[in-house]
Amino acid sequence: MSDKLWGGRFSKKSREDVENFTAGEDILLDQRLAIYDVLGTIAHDYMLYKVGVLNKETLQKILVSLMNIKRRIEENKFQLLPELEDVHMNIEKKVIEEIGEEYGGMMHLARSRNDQVLLDTRMYLRDQINEVSELVLNLISTFIDVGEKNLETLMVGYTHTRQAQPTTVGHWCAAYIDSLLRIVDRLEEVYARVNQCPLGSGAISGVSWPIDRSLTASLLGFDRVQENTLDAVSSRGEVESEIVFILCLLMTILSRLSEELIWWSTGETGLIELDEAYTTGSSLMPQKKNPDVLELTRARTGRLYGCLIQILTILKGLPSGYNRDQQEIKEPLFRSLDTAKSVLKVMPGLVSTLKFNQERMLKVILDSYSTATELVDLLIKKAKISFRSAHRIVGMYVKRTLESGKKIDPELLTTLIREETGKKIELGGEVIEEAINPLAMLRRRNHIGGPAPVEVKRMLTDRKEALKSKGSSLMKRIQKCKSAFIELEKLVREVIPS
Repeated sequence: MSDKLWGGRFSKKSREDVENFTAGEDILLDQRLAIYDVLGTIAHDYMLYKVGVLNKETLQKILVSLMNIKRRIEENKFQLLPELEDVHMNIEKKVIEEIGEEYGGMMHLARSRNDQVLLDTRMYLRDQINEVSELVLNLISTFIDVGEKNLETLMVGYTHTRQAQPTTVGHWCAAYIDSLLRIVDRLEEVYARVNQCPLGSGAISGVSWPIDRSLTASLLGFDRVQENTLDAVSSRGEVESEIVFILCLLMTILSRLSEELIWWSTGETGLIELDEAYTTGSSLMPQKKNPDVLELTRARTGRLYGCLIQILTILKGLPSGYNRDQQEIKEPLFRSLDTAKSVLKVMPGLVSTLKFNQERMLKVILDSYSTATELVDLLIKKAKISFRSAHRIVGMYVKRTLESGKKIDPELLTTLIREETGKKIELGGEVIEEAINPLAMLRRRNHIGGPAPVEVKRMLTDRKEALKSKGSSLMKRIQKCKSAFIELEKLVREVIPS
């Protein structure tokens, strides 16, 4: 006869190699869910007691055992056994060992491992989303600090990996702030979908007992019940894939940041310098200072892409209801969260210690004609010609001055205007120089979202308020869960005799 808790139907014991195949890897991952499994079981059995399904004596014995297991989990003294398949069976088996099957055997009443694992995962994901959100907000705060210190620090902006137009370090920081704030928005949105309680769905069709699903949801800090029982069970993997997708977007942003900083810190470019604490040396070449943190960030982005495809591939061919395939979602989900958090923990320090080579950045701006568009605008205003004519004239001007090495050449510009338009327009060297002065150019770009220092300062001030608001929302989410568990433990203490 089978030695499993579910083994009444089976006449043979499970083979060890089959147990290792079906549960060997998963049991290691389930260790993360153990505390949530205990809390979910406490809430479920308390609900059964409140609706009159469990008597008080049974509930008391179950709760005493569960609280003991909870303490052992918190002390890292509760290890899951592979032969018991998963976290659910491990905990139930331990309770039965401690209080007997007469009482412990009632613990799983009106519940399936299908809705149980959904519950555990969603409780775990709530905490993970909050942790990732806090780390992203910390990185945003770092970019705000760097941006405020560099409102007028000139840097060249690139398109097609070529010098394009000047901007400032502050404007560059504000761009990353906005992209990261959208990540926080997405995390808030997916949190609302995660924070729905699936418990009570049973295997797929609910249960016959008079359960109160709303009570269970409230006891565990959920916003509401995930209603349709078949949908709840079938949806395993849906929020997981959404979370991993958001993490992929986050890592894409951080990979782009890494690529820029690697490129800008090369000896040939020399726009920035990375702090030694975030670089490594060479085993052979003593002069090297390698950007390994940034390179690994760039590489590990691909790891998350693979995890997302893995999850979607698992889900794509599954019929409604639970399928054991869905067990395989845990590993890529957990790996994605671990990887993203590891990057987010190191990135604020790296960004805050960047050294910007202002002299070199200004030289690149001036040598690259990155303010040439300003000269186009000047010709339109002064010569009253079309944009396209002015664009052609300035293009020829850049070509000729690059050949001559004389960047400010009023006579050449006058000649080119006359040849192109037939108009005689004379612009002095001071007028041309003021037009292409990078800081003056930036100050003129003071429209909404522009790189003018005054506008960047306004944006950063606004983003500070957004950061404060997001942080407040995050704290409310965290506190709601904490308060729910505090109240749940109070109820436990009321039931358990002193």
